[in-house]
Amino acid sequence: MPEQPPMDIEEVTAEIVYQSWISQDELCARLSIGTELLELCLRWEIIHPPRTTSEGMIVFPGRTLDRLSSGLRLHRDLGINWAGVSIVLDLIERIEELESRANSI
Repeated sequence: MPEQPPMDIEEVTAEIVYQSWISQDELCARLSIGTELLELCLRWEIIHPPRTTSEGMIVFPGRTLDRLSSGLRLHRDLGINWAGVSIVLDLIERIEELESRANSI
């Protein structure tokens, strides 16, 4: 069997680009949750408080979708209570922050 020439491997870097803001309705629709659960997550500080636009629309930072999705999975799949979910998500964010700093050195 003839030897194959080595393949050129190119490094590819991907960066997640977040939508600046997401409306409350869109957030609830994408995650299939009601506003009651969204309010519960706000009370437990799983997500950060929203802003209200000049038109009166309630919007959340774009990263809220991923954070809330992760929180819902932690609660549903692992049975972590809401206080624990908040702590775990904060720790994950802190770890990612530290890794980012370490990689930039």
